[in-house]
Amino acid sequence: MQIQNQSFIHLLRQAIENEWNAVDFYKRLGGDTSNRLFRHYIKHAEEDEWKHYQMFQHLHLQLTGRYHEFEPKQVSYRSFENGIIQAQIDEFDAAEMYRHMLFMIPTPIAYQALFVALTDEMEHATRFGTIYGRLK
Repeated sequence: MQIQNQSFIHLLRQAIENEWNAVDFYKRLGGDTSNRLFRHYIKHAEEDEWKHYQMFQHLHLQLTGRYHEFEPKQVSYRSFENGIIQAQIDEFDAAEMYRHMLFMIPTPIAYQALFVALTDEMEHATRFGTIYGRLK
């Protein structure tokens, strides 16, 4: 059980970092388009990622007694279209990781944050897919 809890904490820390990096990524990506619908979809994802970051930091505090500190990394992309593709891939990857984490939860308090993040990530992937489809 201890190893599973350590694995969960490791993934939770990765999720915290990924969510923080996504907020920065989507702020920059949203500034790269003048299309109102695209900006709206990206801003929606950005706001959800901030919410996930806060929920996961709070969960980390509850489980470890402290917040997770880390060095942020900037997601790079070559063009708006490339950024949209990268965003969709990242959203699908996050949803898969959160589904995996749901099967490892060390305490019921983790369920709500993971479920909300998992469903939001799938919504974001759909929105980014819609943007990509309209670009083509």
